[in-house]
Amino acid sequence: RRLAKALAASGVSKGMRVAVHMANRPEFAIASFAIAMLGAVMVPVNTFATPDEREYILRHGDSALLLFQCSLLKRNFLDELLCMLPELQANNNGALHSTRVPHLRQVVALGLAQTHGKVQAWESFLARGDDFPDDLLNAMIAEVVPADESLIIYTSGTTARPKGVLHLQRAAVIQSWRFADDLRLSGTDRVWTTYPFFWSAGICMALGATMAAGATLVLQETFEPGAALQCLADERANATQCWPHQAKAMAEHPLYRTLDLSHIDKEVCRL
Repeated sequence: RRLAKALAASGVSKGMRVAVHMANRPEFAIASFAIAMLGAVMVPVNTFATPDEREYILRHGDSALLLFQCSLLKRNFLDELLCMLPELQANNNGALHSTRVPHLRQVVALGLAQTHGKVQAWESFLARGDDFPDDLLNAMIAEVVPADESLIIYTSGTTARPKGVLHLQRAAVIQSWRFADDLRLSGTDRVWTTYPFFWSAGICMALGATMAAGATLVLQETFEPGAALQCLADERANATQCWPHQAKAMAEHPLYRTLDLSHIDKEVCRL
């Protein structure tokens, strides 16, 4: 609700496109629900995307606001964005205006200590909504219906430009409940996943299904077999979701033979 209020106070309303460029972390989950509450349309951005692909997704998706994290592994998304959009360096409170991404007006960075030019720091942005009226937020939420546009998922772009697929509110909700039922998830499960939230499996099979079942979601931003195994053991995660090559890497890691992983009883390995 706090993020939804900050978005609403910043001009986001029903039908507006909000891009989210983050790895699997709590803020991604919070953003997805906050955007949906307002009836806005979330545009998840692939964290593997090149700067050129990211620019294309922001432009093609007509994103008016971007929520992103400053860096991930060796990538510095903030520096890349400043290079792409030098207009962000301007030290004023006005909206962004760029012919490269003509609909983008605001940029908010997670991991930034303080606002840099037109790039707003996450905490400062959240504070903008603290005085937003709760009754107005509730009224905005009440206007959202299952037939409203909700989500644009982009393909990986391996054969050409990434292709955006528009989904309605009901699509992600129904598919999330369906996955929760198919996977037999319950409120006592602890789900560890490597499926990225910016694709449909991550949105519905991981994030959506876990929330639909009232289960606990265990997240790591990046995959490394030793760290993954240690996380599974420490967090007592009993439901795992990963790609075949990741399952193979964990099975061949020395920790696989020394850690107690007997609590794992639900496994999904998706091709």
